[in-house]
Formats: sequence, C-alpha cells, structure tokens
Amino acid sequence: MVMSLTRTMVHRMRHSVVVIAAAAAMVGGCASGDTGATEVWDPIETPNRFIFSLNRTVDIIAIRPMAVIYRDWVPEPAQKSVRNLLDNLGEPVTAINEVFQGDPNRAATTMARFLVNSTIGVVGLFDVATMLGLERTKEDAGQTIGMYAGVEPENGGFYLMLPGIGPSNARDGTGLMMDYLVDPFRILTFNLAIDWTVYQGARYGLNVIDYRSRTMFALDDLEKNSVDYYAALRSAYTQNRAELIRQKREKTDTKSELERRDNLALVR
Repeated sequence: MVMSLTRTMVHRMRHSVVVIAAAAAMVGGCASGDTGATEVWDPIETPNRFIFSLNRTVDIIAIRPMAVIYRDWVPEPAQKSVRNLLDNLGEPVTAINEVFQGDPNRAATTMARFLVNSTIGVVGLFDVATMLGLERTKEDAGQTIGMYAGVEPENGGFYLMLPGIGPSNARDGTGLMMDYLVDPFRILTFNLAIDWTVYQGARYGLNVIDYRSRTMFALDDLEKNSVDYYAALRSAYTQNRAELIRQKREKTDTKSELERRDNLALVR
C-alpha cells in the first residue's frame, strides 16, 4: 500500500516536470536546426560577451584577489567546514530534484545526510554522513529538466551569460529559478521575517569565493590556452553539463531495464 502510494506520488511529480521539459525541448529544438546538436546556440552573443566582460572585470578586481587570500590564508580545515556547510544547505533542493527524477530512495538518503550533518555535524560544518556511508550527490532542476527533454544533452536552448553567476543556458537558467523557488531555506527566511538579503548575500558570497578558490588553476589554464576565452568557457560549460545529464539518463535507463527484468522474472 505504502509503495503503491509512493509510486503514484512520484509519477505525478515526474509528470509535472515533463511539462517543463517539453517547453525546454521546444526552445532547444530551435538550436539544432542549422548548428547541429554538438554546437552551442548563442543567438545573443553580443550582450552575452558584454556581460562576460563585466563578470571578468569584477572577478579581476575583487573576486579573484579575495579567493587567493581565502585559499592561501584560511586553514584547510576551516575551508572544508565552509564547503560542508554550503553543501549541507543545498541538500534539501537536491532531495527535491531526486524525487522529481524518480529516485525517492536517493532522495531519502540525501535527507538522511541533511539530518545527520545538521545535528551531529554541527549545522553541517562536519560531514559526518559521509563517514557513516551516506554518499553525497548534487542535483539541480537543470539536470532534472534535461532528463526528460527529448533533445541531446548538449542542446540546452540558447546560451546565456548571467551577471554575477556566469555560464548558463535556457534549460539551466529555468532550472536555477525553479531551485530558487523551492529552496526551503529561502521560504523559511521569508516566513520567519529574517532579513533575506543578509542571509542570501552571505551564502552567495561564500559560495562564490569557495568555488573560485577551487577552480582558480583550471580557469587560469583555460584562459591561458584559449584564443577566445569566452568561446572556450562556453564550450567547456556546455560539455560538462551535457555529460552530467547523459550519465543520469544512462543510469535511469539501466535502472529501468533491471526493474523490467525483475518484473518479467516474477511473472515467470
């Protein structure tokens, strides 16, 4: 009875995501007309490059220097605790996406991680859950939409360069808004009349500095070895996101095939 109810709920939630995925597929379908599935559709390249230049200016003046100081002067254990805290804050959104992806078992594990790390792990500063064998996953609505969209993973619709965020596309930009809307911590701060700008600003700032400190060498190398840094970053982003979605599709197909075989075995 419980399993039947769970499957029904998951089916209904997946159906709602399919509707959004269909819209993404329609947008993305325009990209595959002349350019091919493996190329990046960038119809607003001029404004994208302008935003890219602004992002780079801010990065050179402020973000990169702060990231260097953070990397070189903050002790590694403290950096790890900050990373654990940020990861823990993202666990509920990951769990929600795992439910929409049709994997309630994985979602339950993610929420178990969140509960363990939020309590025993001191609000997430220590990743006790991993020590207990609860592995961390990271999911977002862009990947969820990509699972159901009937186009190649590389085809995420038109490319976007977002101010203060960086590379994205129509699919992932939509996913970003969806994740924002369902984030329990955003909803909680609003309902408790907590100054949302302070909370979100601190969380965003820590994420930016932490991520920039960990990707510094990779991004520096990409810029150094590319003729057009904008195009190289666009290609790298598209390929990375496509690979994440492709792996998820393959995993889902394998799981479905195993379930089909199990059902056939039971019938026989």
